[in-house]
Amino acid sequence: MHIAEGKKIDIVAPEGGVDKDVPIKYGALIVVPHLSVPGGTVVSARYTGLFDGPLKPGDEPAFRGEPAYFKDGEFTKTKPTESGQVKVPIGVFVDGGVLLTGVQLAG
Repeated sequence: MHIAEGKKIDIVAPEGGVDKDVPIKYGALIVVPHLSVPGGTVVSARYTGLFDGPLKPGDEPAFRGEPAYFKDGEFTKTKPTESGQVKVPIGVFVDGGVLLTGVQLAG
């Protein structure tokens, strides 16, 4: 049975809500909401695709194919080491942006 095409998913916005086009960690995924909505509201969000930021200051998107990580609400080329941070690549830097690959994050 087909459920979805795998490019976007409906989520329930966490407490505090979400902002349009601002990536968030949602369970085991990094997602980018289509709309700004308050917490508890269902919103469509992409978990794959090419996005232009937000990038950590100093991390120029001129590199191609380098792993992209997600830390403190920003895409970065530096692998986070702190407990509770996303320590696996969530995509790659390509053509001035970040290509989210929809990788499932570990616990």
